[in-house]
Amino acid sequence: MSPTVATINHWLPAEFGDTGVAVAIISGGQTRFYLHGFADHSKQQAVGKQTLFEIGSVTKPLVGLVTALLVTDQQLSLDTTVAALLQHADYQQHQYTLAQLLSHYSGLPRLPANLPLTDLTDPYANYSQADLMAALQQVQPGEQQFEYSNFGYGLLAELISRQQNVGFSAMMQQQLFNPLNMTASTVAITGGSYTNRAQGYQPDGTDSANWHFQALAGAGAVLSSIADMAKLVEHYLSATATDNLSTRASSNTPSLAKAMRLSVTPAAADPTIGFGWMLQPEGLIWHNGQTGGFNAFVGFAPAEQVGIIILSNATIPVTPGGMTLLQQLQQQANTKSNEQP
Repeated sequence: MSPTVATINHWLPAEFGDTGVAVAIISGGQTRFYLHGFADHSKQQAVGKQTLFEIGSVTKPLVGLVTALLVTDQQLSLDTTVAALLQHADYQQHQYTLAQLLSHYSGLPRLPANLPLTDLTDPYANYSQADLMAALQQVQPGEQQFEYSNFGYGLLAELISRQQNVGFSAMMQQQLFNPLNMTASTVAITGGSYTNRAQGYQPDGTDSANWHFQALAGAGAVLSSIADMAKLVEHYLSATATDNLSTRASSNTPSLAKAMRLSVTPAAADPTIGFGWMLQPEGLIWHNGQTGGFNAFVGFAPAEQVGIIILSNATIPVTPGGMTLLQQLQQQANTKSNEQP
C-alpha cells in the first residue's frame, strides 16, 4: 500500500501492524502528528510525542549542523585538514579537509578496521576513543571520492567536540538541543540510562538490543522524539524560506539559522551532499537512519515549506514511504501556489 497524505491513518496499520511509528507532517505553516502502535509491546506503552527513538544516521546531518555553526562563528574553517587539527606526526596522512569529511569524500572507509563485528546486537558500544585514534594511525585514506563513512562522521564529531573542549553529548546539548528547545533529545552513550526510550524490534517482533556509542557517536547515537525532530525541521524551513516571511522564524537562534542555510548548500557533487544532508535536484533535502531495531526518515523542501519525519521502532523501511509523502507535499504546495492569482 502506497501512502498518501489523506490516507496516512490507514497506511500506518496496514504497513506497520502494531509497530510503533510517529509521523510529523509540516505543511501550510502547520505541523500535524500521527502516532501509531507501541513504544514497548511488553508494557503496552503507546507511542507518544516524546517517545525517544534511535534515529541512527540522521545523527550525521545534526553533526553537520553543529559543524556549520562553528564555521559561521569562525571557530573552524572548512579548508582545515584533519592532520592540522590533530597536530601529531602519527596522523600526517590525514590531509583531507573538514569539507571532505562532511561530504563523505575523505577517503576513509565505511568502518574502522579495528571495530569488532562479531556481535551486532550493540556493535558500537565498546568502541573507545583510544580505538578510534589507533585506527587513525593505521589507516591510509583512499582516493577522495564518495564513500559513505561512519568512521568519518565518528571522527568529525570527535574533532569538533575537542574544539569545544566538551564531550559529544554535552556539545550536542549546548550547541543544538538547548537552543532549539529539543527538550527530549539526547545521545545514547554506553552506560547511560534513558527514560521514555522505545524498545526496538526485529521484523518478526522479537526484541532488538538498544544501541549505545562511545567514540563513533557522531555516526548514529542521537535519540530524539517526533516533537523534537519536528522542531528541527520547522527551524530549517524558517531559516531557508525563500520569501523570508515564515512565521516560524526564531529571533533567539540567528547563528543557528545562518548555520542551517550553510548546512544545506552543496559541499560535494555526484551525489550532491550538504553538511550530511542529501540534496535532490528537485529541491528535496533528506536523510535516513537505521539501527538494530529502528528506522528513521527526515525530509523537507524549503521552496515549498513542507517537511515530513517518520520514526519507527522496527526495521521495516520507512524511507520509501517518507520520500513518497514528501514528494506529494511538495506537489500539493506547488499546485496550490499555481492556483493563487
